Amino acid sequence: MIKAPDSKISTVNRIFSAVLSGRVSIIIYVAMFIYLVPIPLIAFLPNMEWLMPSTAAMLIGDNYTSVLAALGASIAAGAGVSAHKKIKEYQKKHDEMQKSIDELHVKLDALK
Repeated sequence: MIKAPDSKISTVNRIFSAVLSGRVSIIIYVAMFIYLVPIPLIAFLPNMEWLMPSTAAMLIGDNYTSVLAALGASIAAGAGVSAHKKIKEYQKKHDEMQKSIDELHVKLDALK
């Protein structure tokens, strides 16, 4: 059976969504955020300069906006995958119920 191109794209999207919304990805993004935002803020306190990440580390680790965007994308991907799964379940139930209703109509018409 030959699959339509849309189903291939859908599979790729599901895989990426699952990876981006995984716990490991979210933990990495939260750790990066903590490393790039609160720790440098604490480094402004007296005698805490050693906590300040180097500019190279901050550049390599990405900037604040990218970290938050990645975290938001991961959460959104997880929510999207979850919503898509529920919609498919409801669609399947709907199709089964519609089939039962159609069969019932046929039986009722046969009684007339």
